[in-house]
Amino acid sequence: MGIIRARYIKGYLWCIHVVILGMLIITAGCAVYQPHPLPKQHVLAKNVDALQLRVDTLKQPEMTVCQVNPADGLDLTDVAILAVLNNPDLKVERARLKVSGAQLFAAGLLPDPQASFSLDHPTGNTTGLVTAWGFGLAYDLEKLVTHQAEIDAERQGLCQVNLNLLWQEWQVMQQARSLSVQYLLEEQRLSLLKKMLTLYESRYRRSAQGLADGNITLDVNGTDLTALVDAYSQISQIEQSHNTTRHDLNLLLGLEADAALPLAPLPTAKPLNPEWLKPQLQSLSLRRPDLLALRAGYKSEEAKLRAAILAQFPSLNVGVNRARDTSDVHTNGLSICLNLPIFSGNRGQIAVERATREQLREEYQARLAQTDMDVRELIDLQGIITRQMGVLDNYLPRMKELVERASQAYDQGDIEALTFLNMESTCVNKQLERISLEQNLWENRIALETLLALPETVAAQVLPVGIGQDAHNQNQ
Repeated sequence: MGIIRARYIKGYLWCIHVVILGMLIITAGCAVYQPHPLPKQHVLAKNVDALQLRVDTLKQPEMTVCQVNPADGLDLTDVAILAVLNNPDLKVERARLKVSGAQLFAAGLLPDPQASFSLDHPTGNTTGLVTAWGFGLAYDLEKLVTHQAEIDAERQGLCQVNLNLLWQEWQVMQQARSLSVQYLLEEQRLSLLKKMLTLYESRYRRSAQGLADGNITLDVNGTDLTALVDAYSQISQIEQSHNTTRHDLNLLLGLEADAALPLAPLPTAKPLNPEWLKPQLQSLSLRRPDLLALRAGYKSEEAKLRAAILAQFPSLNVGVNRARDTSDVHTNGLSICLNLPIFSGNRGQIAVERATREQLREEYQARLAQTDMDVRELIDLQGIITRQMGVLDNYLPRMKELVERASQAYDQGDIEALTFLNMESTCVNKQLERISLEQNLWENRIALETLLALPETVAAQVLPVGIGQDAHNQNQ
């Protein structure tokens, strides 16, 4: 009896050792948890030199070496590069790209087999009985059927995330250029108004003194005061807008709120050639990142639908087992588990995937239609802005000349104060309108380059109005 008990204990220990060894082997390759606490403060740069100024060609070998030098002043291209490299929202999207890469990795892994082990020790009258055990190994074959389709879906999903990131980078670049244009032209408005403010202050002091001496009438002094207060109001409004623009631009570039941004002067705004722009719509779906992302999303949904259709067939789970019962009889067995698609048959998931595919198809067509309409609207708007700028450029020099002559007449008392104020304020407002039209032309151009996914360098070299058709064909 003692020999039998010792044999049972030895069998138990052997089984425990096998289980422990198996668990150690399985867990040896498992990931280990490590805490990663949240930062306690923001990571915005204190100045431009603290930003990332160079494209990492090791991580992006397809890109040429590009480095920004803030000491030379930042032009629109420099600002766009800094925005792509340092924008906080883009860093979030790049982290999201890693999630999609992990999902593709997970989809490529084969499902694990299922192992089972049992041990039965007889009690009571155990004469002639032995400890029973059983071992089984099973595998779900359904995952092998849908495996490649799931990989294709995740691969296209990763491609979609990549393209969406590229489209967001493109938009951030254009937003940085637009804010830079707005910032510089707001400074031009402030410079013009502050120059006029100095003139109005001097004029009001003279007229106030003249009114006190009895040499100036009340209406003249009131007119000068009105011009001075209006100038203060206009400056205040532009300073508010300028403050918002500066903070928005700094945040877009990953800079602290009080960091200085040395922007270079703007070049002359030039419209784009409409005859060159319109044909770009035909190839837009092969070039613009968001449209390519929608195509990748559609292909991903096609793969998901294919996986759902494959999953409707009966799932098959196959296993083998080895066992010994208490009477010391050893058996080898084969088990097959078949799921019968009688009630569900995965038809609900198939319907969902088909509806999603149709939704993506309609979304793609709607995006194409919206883009076509937006581009044609911007082309027409460009013509309107250009004509308005031409009118002002034609008449503003003459208007300035008349205001200078009227100023001399006003000082000599040969013209009424209200008449002169109307002429002068109209001239200043038209100069401000000219700056606004220049900003509108810049924003219109940037919007066209964004919608058509045209690089700034291509637009600058190929598209200005007035270029000859032969030169256009040569660039093409």
